[in-house]
Amino acid sequence: MRRLKHLFAGKYPLLLLVVAGFVLLPQIISNKYYLHMTNLAGIYTLITIGLNLLAGYTGQVSMGQAGYFAIGAYTAALLMLNFDLSFWLALPAAALMSAVFGAVIGVPAMKLSGPYLVLATVGFGEIIRLVILNWQPVTKGAAGLTGIPLPQLGGFQILSEQDFFYLIFTVLLIGVYVAYRLAKSKIGRTFSAIREDELAAAAMGVAVNRYKVWAFIISAIYAGAAGALYATFAGVASPDNFTFDDSVGFLCMSVIGGSRTIAGAVVGAFMLTFLSEALRAFQAYRLVIYGAVLIFTVIYMPQGLAGLFRSGKAAKPSQLRQEEN
Repeated sequence: MRRLKHLFAGKYPLLLLVVAGFVLLPQIISNKYYLHMTNLAGIYTLITIGLNLLAGYTGQVSMGQAGYFAIGAYTAALLMLNFDLSFWLALPAAALMSAVFGAVIGVPAMKLSGPYLVLATVGFGEIIRLVILNWQPVTKGAAGLTGIPLPQLGGFQILSEQDFFYLIFTVLLIGVYVAYRLAKSKIGRTFSAIREDELAAAAMGVAVNRYKVWAFIISAIYAGAAGALYATFAGVASPDNFTFDDSVGFLCMSVIGGSRTIAGAVVGAFMLTFLSEALRAFQAYRLVIYGAVLIFTVIYMPQGLAGLFRSGKAAKPSQLRQEEN
């Protein structure tokens, strides 16, 4: 009885609600279009979680997440198409390949900060896109890779939107759990210390450079796993899916949702995914709209939507100035 009482106390009701929603949501949403958008939002949430661990927890802003996303997608697609590798092996391989490139960017990031780091990550994302676009013998250039195999589990083939929902959100729930445990661990606390004051953290004996590299690697792993899911979900990998605009969108998801919380990644990714689709008629002005929403968030909700839900109301500019003083 004591265990049963403990199960329905504290955070467990929320956990049970999440599990119930995970099981029942695909049955409730009968419209395939909305379920498709939900699956896409789940993939983007993985990328945003990694970005939150990098930017929100460590303070290392990246505008090149689309590059890691592309590496994961193309790695998984090429392994599945050219080597008949199972999706279940291509997924960790894609995450590992992205992690390698995360280290490649993380090493020079040890000596960069602020706008210089942002420019370096922008350049990285564009280099990856241009390599994909011009390495035609391997990537097929602008035509992209098509006919990417569907995942199989035993004798069951994952085919429908409902099937992909369970696949994507199983990976997402694992990613959320790992990120939450990481944020609450010594590593997460060290990330936060680096974000607040690098010099103070170094003075306390923290290996700042090493943790910065690890932050980039972890962020890249999340984006690479999302890329593998996207490749098999969409059935195609094209340079048009991994542009600078996408990196901007991922950063907006992080900031608007709340970059210093794992829940903020979920809220921001789902909100902007559906908002972008709702504003499809204004697609040419998407970045302008994102910029306006971003400015509003920074001024009135500095902790993002997750912080707004926690406090129950948005802060007024006058209140923010008083808090700063």
